[in-house]
Amino acid sequence: MTLRPIAAHWFELLTAHGQLARTMEGLSRTGAVELEARSGREERVVFPDVSEQLKAHQELARRYHSYWPDAIQTTTQRTEPLTEILRSARNRLEAWARVADPVIVSIERISREIIDLDQLNEALAHGAATLPNLRLLVEAGPQLAVRLVRLAMGSQVREIPALVLFKTWDAPTASYLLLVGYLPDIAAVEAQLAAIMARAVPLPPWLPASAEVAAAAIAQRRAALVRDTQAARDQLAALSDRFEIASALGDIVLIEWLNQHAKDLRGSERLAWITGWTSDVTGDSLRHALDREGIRYILRLTDAPTGTNAPSVLSNPTWAHGFEFFARMLGTPASDEIDPSVILAVIVPLIFGFMFGDVGQGLVVMVAGFMLGRRYPLLKVLIPSGAAAIGFGLLFGSVFCREDLIPALWLHPLQEPVTILIAAGAAGVIVLSIGLLLDAVQAHWRGEARRWWSSRAGLSVVYLGVLLVPFRIGGVIIAAIGMIWYTLGPLAIATERRFASVVRAAGEFVEESLRLFVNTVSFTRIGAFALAHAGLSVAVIEVATAAGPIGYWIVFVLGNVLVIALEGLVVSIQTTRLMLFEFFVRFLVGSGRMFSPLPPPNIRKRVLSETS
Repeated sequence: MTLRPIAAHWFELLTAHGQLARTMEGLSRTGAVELEARSGREERVVFPDVSEQLKAHQELARRYHSYWPDAIQTTTQRTEPLTEILRSARNRLEAWARVADPVIVSIERISREIIDLDQLNEALAHGAATLPNLRLLVEAGPQLAVRLVRLAMGSQVREIPALVLFKTWDAPTASYLLLVGYLPDIAAVEAQLAAIMARAVPLPPWLPASAEVAAAAIAQRRAALVRDTQAARDQLAALSDRFEIASALGDIVLIEWLNQHAKDLRGSERLAWITGWTSDVTGDSLRHALDREGIRYILRLTDAPTGTNAPSVLSNPTWAHGFEFFARMLGTPASDEIDPSVILAVIVPLIFGFMFGDVGQGLVVMVAGFMLGRRYPLLKVLIPSGAAAIGFGLLFGSVFCREDLIPALWLHPLQEPVTILIAAGAAGVIVLSIGLLLDAVQAHWRGEARRWWSSRAGLSVVYLGVLLVPFRIGGVIIAAIGMIWYTLGPLAIATERRFASVVRAAGEFVEESLRLFVNTVSFTRIGAFALAHAGLSVAVIEVATAAGPIGYWIVFVLGNVLVIALEGLVVSIQTTRLMLFEFFVRFLVGSGRMFSPLPPPNIRKRVLSETS
């Protein structure tokens, strides 16, 4: 754990051209590599341009991808040129398509018939009581036409010719319209149906006369179609195994991945030269990953080429990862800046808990962090924030808005609002003092310690003096010393235009000191929101009590849900604002570049023997 980001190291790796794909994949699985081609090299581009071939594959995929198995990459050694691997994979897919196309056409025809039967079954189930003999409808013709039409709910046909008999009825998912009339008249209605995206439901020739008997016949026919579909899909699966489609797709996915990430890599006819940045300081994890893949390579960590900008790698314990989000909203800390994530992991929950102090509601927030954090890692910050809310809830004696269940270990906010505001201001003083200290640390890292001590140190002295004034009148003297320090300190390091440096320092002092004290006052909003939370809680209980024995619990539950949702959102926004605009302005610039590891290909692996 360190407050200072680590500058990623430059690495250079030489490997055989035929092992480029496996080398790249091995590096990506470490999560410790960001590729960057070294400019100015005279070697040729290693990876061939396969964009046209991949475009042709994408055309094939648009038609057949839903019938392909999942892509699988085998771990057998592949030494052919990448263009040959791609050509072989495409040939297998095209050969499979020629044989599989009739089967797919059959599956699609069966699927359409199943949809037709389901819609027919729905129409008959909700309109059977008033429908005529179904056999008469099926056998109508040649001049008489019958149409069963499925309409979206709320759709209407504006005009139906006088000689056309019709009936409409509603089902749970759609409306249905039955039309009987001469062909020319039905054609006039069909033009309107096309405009409202209506769908004709075929009446099969085997349909029985009775709706009840028809339902059984439809179920029997549907079961047969499902069996036919499964048989056809089994046939497709056998064809996929025969043509090794899964591994062909795996090869193509890997080449698409390489085409995205390896276009700028260079090398010779036999060797590939991979360069970039790594967060692995020793290179051990890279070597282990490559050795595990059986790669032959030469790897070295060396000085970065001139003109390159090393990305910053944040080194924080797992429990602080979620709080990296706050600093990254402003930018990525450079290697000579403070990464405040560990500090925020303490400050942010405490500020949140102070404004949201309630044992029950804090428990809900913490549980939400546990549940949602698995899917959305950022929301894991709710766990310590909820725990802090529980702690302050004990101090304030509040459980689900009620203040009569447990005694307050400290005070009830609404009974002592001045104390709450003073405590919030004191918290702001502590946080901003930490910011001033971090600014000093950064100055030492950047080699600007002398400049900081000659000028900006005076701001800390002024802050200390002003804070002492309410307790000791001598604080005025300390503040005056700090002001003189800040203003005249630049004379110690200025070599020319010394008067101008003093004038500039005086202007900066006015700006910095005013902003510092405004930031301090701004932290009292923590107390204000703590009072607002307590006031809203009291209002919920008062309304619930007035609602009567039954209404009490309804209002109690809904009121707590409202408080958690509304106050939780407001408090989260205010906490973020205080960090970004009051705390970070003291030290964080965010001039670094984020480390972006090479993502691994989205492909499963399957181990095959060399003879398989």
